Amino acid sequence: MSNTLQQNLTIRRMHWADISAVDQLESELFPTDHWSVEQWWRELAAEHNHYWVAELSGKVIGYCGLSAQAPDADIQTIAIGVEHQGGGLGGRLLDYVLAAANELSIQFIFLEVRADNHSAISLYSSRHFSRISERAKYYPDGETAIILRRDSKRTDTEVQR
Repeated sequence: MSNTLQQNLTIRRMHWADISAVDQLESELFPTDHWSVEQWWRELAAEHNHYWVAELSGKVIGYCGLSAQAPDADIQTIAIGVEHQGGGLGGRLLDYVLAAANELSIQFIFLEVRADNHSAISLYSSRHFSRISERAKYYPDGETAIILRRDSKRTDTEVQR
């Protein structure tokens, strides 16, 4: 992705009006296990949940979410539309979530990732997530989930919001 597009990326709090665009992306990215519209409504309504969207030129191209109940938090989801993958935007979203976790005084951040999603695992490893467990046959298609954890109070990594 060009530096200009990176600079034009906006990350903002997800609003109810974003659910349709997020649902469309979710269905394209996760055809066998996407969240329902009703689930998005429940997620946005929960007071301990924080969701953001990534926009380019006013179009939602990605989203992420954090469920925070100090001292722990779970990254619920993080996704970038296929046409915008590979340009560092997933890393920008992840850094945004990590900065938000720091602001919320979160110590440990957890997430689940498909064992076959090597690019995501590489991204999380680059942000100091460590493998702590796995859940066999976790996803509807039988794929294993890898459970990762990160100490958000790391001092060797600066994250920017």
